[in-house]
Amino acid sequence: MTRHPHSVQHTVGMDSVDAADAVKSGGLPGARGLFATVFLHALAEFAAWIAVLVVAFERGGASAAGIAVLAQLVPAAVLAPVVGAAGDRFARHRVLTASFSIAAIASGGIAAALVLDAPLAVIYTFAAVFTVSTTAAPATVASLLVHYARTPTELMRWNVTNSSVRAAGCLGGPLLTAVVLGFTEPAAVFAALMVGCAVTALLTGLRLPRDDRLPTALSISNVLDDARRGVAYVVTAPGPRRIVGFIGLTELFIGVLDIVFVAVAFEQLDRGGSVVALLSVAFAGGMLVAAASTSRFVGWRLSPLSIIGAALLTLPLTVVGHTTSLVAVLGLTAALGAGSGLVEISSRTLLQRACDDTMTSRAYGALGSTTLIAAAIGGGIAGQLIDTGDLGDVISAIALVGATVLIIGALQLGRVERSIPSPDTALVARLRSVSFLSALPQPTLERLARGSEHRSVSAGCDIIVEGDHGDEFLVLISGATEVHVGGTLLGRFAAPAGFGEVALLHDVPRTATVTTTEPCDIAAIRRDDFLEAIRRTATSHRDALVVAEQYHQPAG
Repeated sequence: MTRHPHSVQHTVGMDSVDAADAVKSGGLPGARGLFATVFLHALAEFAAWIAVLVVAFERGGASAAGIAVLAQLVPAAVLAPVVGAAGDRFARHRVLTASFSIAAIASGGIAAALVLDAPLAVIYTFAAVFTVSTTAAPATVASLLVHYARTPTELMRWNVTNSSVRAAGCLGGPLLTAVVLGFTEPAAVFAALMVGCAVTALLTGLRLPRDDRLPTALSISNVLDDARRGVAYVVTAPGPRRIVGFIGLTELFIGVLDIVFVAVAFEQLDRGGSVVALLSVAFAGGMLVAAASTSRFVGWRLSPLSIIGAALLTLPLTVVGHTTSLVAVLGLTAALGAGSGLVEISSRTLLQRACDDTMTSRAYGALGSTTLIAAAIGGGIAGQLIDTGDLGDVISAIALVGATVLIIGALQLGRVERSIPSPDTALVARLRSVSFLSALPQPTLERLARGSEHRSVSAGCDIIVEGDHGDEFLVLISGATEVHVGGTLLGRFAAPAGFGEVALLHDVPRTATVTTTEPCDIAAIRRDDFLEAIRRTATSHRDALVVAEQYHQPAG
């Protein structure tokens, strides 16, 4: 049993205390280091992406660029659920460190292959390894934001910041590529990325906070099982399925845009690889503007933002294929990027809110697989269409079909948003007042509140009987109780208070009898739900054990 959170002395490690304090104050632990990692991830991802496409196009045209898209994205799509599942099982800072370390090795491999004039197949292989390694970051960061956000509004604000930082990286990556390609060969881009990824790996190891979770033994079978369950969850849960499907369609369209930008730069504008990078810079700039603008609409519903974003992401493309002005193309590309930014912020925030909090990283792993497959399909289709048809007509047709499909998909998100249950804020507050529940993430508390059974009990009733089997944790919402052990009064407790953790944590019969002394309202949490929540957060687990040990033996 437990009383007010300040009635128990915490005995946990410094890292867990820091994380718990950050949760209680509404802060995001290691925010500066985390968002620096997001920026550097986006910069490296887009710099490498543009550089590989330029190399492929210069050697074999649009078809070769389409093959480059497939070669990078298909392996990553297959492995994304496994990589994403790691963020739900292992320390997140270690997952990110491993990811960037592998990316550094792959970047160095591409640089060496270019210097040695190796076949495109060798370059594609290293590029595939690079892309696989980078799929860890989005899922891991999403899991961290959900873990620490106290309200949907706070989660939205952090996602806006995340998207803004990511957009800045998306802008910086192509800009870096454009500058380097203006003076030297693509190998220099990958040499720089090798150094940058290595530095980022070191940054994540030193700057990000240690996870507030219990250690997990490394087991490939467990990770594969997590990945399977994550995919099954997204396939069977209606809300996540619709959201992932919509995001997949937007990524298919963005995959088309990647090849369109290359074709427009080389064929329509008669420019080289540096202009491809500039178009990507304009696209990222539009994303950055959209993210900055969205910060003013944090309280809005998310589905209307998705509809606006879908229109902006597609309709300006109808004009792109019919102008030879670089300035006009850059402006229209920025509008496309703004649409992408709105779609990303709204739809991914909606996915975090619609998902069970225990499935966030795994759902994002499945999302990563979906988006990579979609982008690969989009790039492959665009490469074939552009090689066989009139560029302007093909681009206009792509824009109109894309607008129709994406706007219809965005309209479906309104149904998902309305289906997300509003949290019982009063009950969540009562749960947080229990000492060892106070460090739990907001989504976990909301899940416990939704799954609990409300009971009204009159005075003089035994709500727990010594010696009985324990299968619930009880939270006293209102009223007062007495606790007896062996017939001896142990203490009197008024709401808020929690009872029953000893039997659940130690798997023993009830160690005390709890009797109401006045009418009480009680929330009953099932054993499995209670233990799963407690064991996912190291601070809560340790605090619960401290409280349980206090009451495991009768007081003298």
